[in-house]
Amino acid sequence: MPIIESAKKQLRQNQKRKSRNDHFRSLYREARVAFEKAIKIKDVEAAKSIFTNLKDKDGKNTKSGLQSIIDKLVKKNIIHANNGARKKAKFVKMLKAIS
Repeated sequence: MPIIESAKKQLRQNQKRKSRNDHFRSLYREARVAFEKAIKIKDVEAAKSIFTNLKDKDGKNTKSGLQSIIDKLVKKNIIHANNGARKKAKFVKMLKAIS
C-alpha cells in the first residue's frame, strides 16, 4: 500500500479509472457477442440492428449499437483509434459476407 499522499491519491484515481474502463469494455463485449451470434446463425436483420442500435419491441433504442460503443471506447482512450477502426471494418466485413 502506498505511504505518500500523492501515491494514495494516484491509487484512488487508478481504481476509479479501471472501474469506468471495465464498464465500457463489458458493454463492448456484450454487444460483440450478440453480433457474432447473429452472424453465426446468419440473421442479417438482427446483426444490422445490433451493429447500429439495439432496439426493444416498441422500436425504441435501448442500448447503443456496436459501432457506437467502439467509437466511445476510442473517444475515452480505452482503445487506440486505429484499433477501433480495424474492429469496425472487421464487423462490417462480417456483415457484408452474410448479406
